[in-house]
Parts: sequence; C-alpha cells; structure tokens
Amino acid sequence: MFDGLRNMAGMASLLKDLPKLQEQMEAVKASLVDVRVEASSGDRRVRAVADGTGRLIELAIDECADAALAGEIRDTINTVLTMSRQEAQRLLQAAAEELG
Repeated sequence: MFDGLRNMAGMASLLKDLPKLQEQMEAVKASLVDVRVEASSGDRRVRAVADGTGRLIELAIDECADAALAGEIRDTINTVLTMSRQEAQRLLQAAAEELG
C-alpha cells in the first residue's frame, strides 16, 4: 500500500516538474546547433566538422588528393557524425541528470 502511495507521489512530483523538464530539453536541443565536433583522417588530408544535430558544417580536402581518397572522405564524415551524435547524447543526459 505504501509503495503505491510513494509511486503516486513520485509521479505527481514528475508531472509538477514536467514544464521545467520540457523547457530545459528544448534549450539543450537549441544549443546543439552551436556544438562543433571535428575529425581528421590519419594523414590529415581530410577534415570534417559537424554540429550537434549531426549536420556536416565543413569538409576540407587537401588539393593534392586523388580519387583513392573517396573511402577516406566517407570514413571521416562518418566519424564526425558519430561524434556529433555522441556529444548530443552527452548533453541531453547531463540535462536529465541535473533534473534528477
């Protein structure tokens, strides 16, 4: 019986804090546009920058690059997009932990 009451009290507290939680989550989502992550190929001939939403912002390729560079370009872009998603998840998790 008391467990049920505790659960109801916890749910009521969560619902009370819901507007604050939604506001903080929206603020974090909005800030993801300003996040920048960067990845480079091993020889630094390719560099990619993405934002926290997973959008590629910049792609720089050494002008001496040849056609064999295609795989390196793909791998570099995939790396930076993975890093972008991980950073977004970290920020969202930190916001959720802050709310308890």
